[in-house]
Amino acid sequence: MPVASSPARPIAVQILIGGRWIAGQELGRRTGTAGTDEILVSHHGHLVWVDHSSVRES
Repeated sequence: MPVASSPARPIAVQILIGGRWIAGQELGRRTGTAGTDEILVSHHGHLVWVDHSSVRES
């Protein structure tokens, strides 16, 4: 999967999970298998790829 360039520094974001916005840091971006944009987010050391529509800058 192609990965877009990562930000020079992590960007503070909020992730929508279970109807709640939680804090995280954007570490990178890619185009997922379904062709949608995904963002690599770190939350307390846990890394997860999240659909871009569930992420906003804080």
